Amino acid sequence: MMQRIADVQRVTVREEAFLPEPRALFYSVEVGEGVRELVLHIAYEQLPWMHVFVRDPQGQVRVQYLGKHRPERLVLSEARERCTIGCPAGAISAGTWSVEAVVYPPREAGAWLQIDIDLQSGGGPGAEAPESTLPIAEGVPWLTSTGEVAVDVSEAAHREQRWYKGDFHMHTLLSDGKQTPGQLSRLAAERQGLDFIVVTEHNTVHTAWPRQEGLLAVPGVEITGSRGHFNVLGAREWINIYDREGRLTLEDGAGMNRILAAANAQGAVCSLNHPYLAPWDWRFTDTDMSLFAAMEIWNDPTYEGNAEAAEQALKAWDRCWARGIRLAGIGGSDTHMLPGDSYTPGGTPSIVGDPATYVWSDGLSPQSLLDAVRRRRCYVSRGPVLSLDIRANGRELRPGDDASEPARLWELAIDYTLSIESFAAASAVKPDDILRVVWIESGRAVRVDQAATGIACRFTASWPAGQYRWLRAEVRTKDGELLAFVNPVYAYPIEPLATVWKQVSG
Repeated sequence: MMQRIADVQRVTVREEAFLPEPRALFYSVEVGEGVRELVLHIAYEQLPWMHVFVRDPQGQVRVQYLGKHRPERLVLSEARERCTIGCPAGAISAGTWSVEAVVYPPREAGAWLQIDIDLQSGGGPGAEAPESTLPIAEGVPWLTSTGEVAVDVSEAAHREQRWYKGDFHMHTLLSDGKQTPGQLSRLAAERQGLDFIVVTEHNTVHTAWPRQEGLLAVPGVEITGSRGHFNVLGAREWINIYDREGRLTLEDGAGMNRILAAANAQGAVCSLNHPYLAPWDWRFTDTDMSLFAAMEIWNDPTYEGNAEAAEQALKAWDRCWARGIRLAGIGGSDTHMLPGDSYTPGGTPSIVGDPATYVWSDGLSPQSLLDAVRRRRCYVSRGPVLSLDIRANGRELRPGDDASEPARLWELAIDYTLSIESFAAASAVKPDDILRVVWIESGRAVRVDQAATGIACRFTASWPAGQYRWLRAEVRTKDGELLAFVNPVYAYPIEPLATVWKQVSG
């Protein structure tokens, strides 16, 4: 549909005839000289899932919106302080702009979508946008008007080699979360004691993020289709989820492989999200598993069904390792809620940093954290803070390390000591509770030790030269509830076998 304007200040696009499959719909708008702001008024009915993206004549995404089932007002301006969250500021150039709506089939008859676009030569009246679309005037710029994420990935907040505590999965009001970026950052730093967060909105990237003392925020995006989700950790540019014919590539198995490859090409870490949590479980059976660097083993433990989903993910993770696909195991709170909110009445609140992923990193920069995840130098915990002393023939290792002797000729003496140093402040587990440490060798539980705060659990083994083995540990309550897991150390790795999801999903 072509809408051409000369002196008219409002353009309207309306759609009522929707195809039975998910599609991207395209509308063109001619913008003349002297326009300094685009103001979008979006309203719709009976569409279960909907995005609106607007591209400038250069093809760059300038507006990002996820439907919230209520009328919204969005502002794209030359002035950053007036731009709605999700809209990168910059010149409003004359030419043909593209309004692109991603729509899923209507729930019932009577579905419609209407977008009114005001073209303004001045600043217009003061913004009266709902809280979900307020701009971040002061903060760290992320997505720019040229489509790049303007973050120095090498700039470090700290250069000390140590464990850094963070969270790899979360949402704000930009997509379907309830917190503002500022609220989420303050909660992460001041209450949860996190060193870093990766912000992962559904198919959208923040244009800016507020500064928060003591917290590193890293751009990310959750690629979200109806058959599965994955996180792009350390996004460096906007990722297309549909083609120019309107086909949603993220709804097609081969298309999802292409999206994964594109994310890897920009230097990001791809993490398979909540693979067993229906209805958001991963159902792309032919996904090339080598395109992932990580798997989200543990997603929001407060959400119903996630305890069982985490147990299934642990088994799939071991099956990946058995085929030489040595993914990092990480966690994500996937928080959508306000700090005191729970999914069940009177239940545990769903909050950022639950679970937390601890990363052994050379420093606190986006690049060092991503590199450490690629090396699997992680453990995940809902409370226990762990001390790990891992040695192979006396050589010190970290989780994720290869214990092999360089010549591959020597038997390896593995000596692994795990201690619970303390518990995070919000932990439901008490320091004097009796816990269990389960040792898993090459995918099989081989020993269980009793543990408590300050008690060291030690595991020793002899691994034959040249035989592929891996060893990891889990901390559980005496009743078997998962509290923490540590990424494996391994030796004499095999070459990764060509593997698709159906071969390891069980």
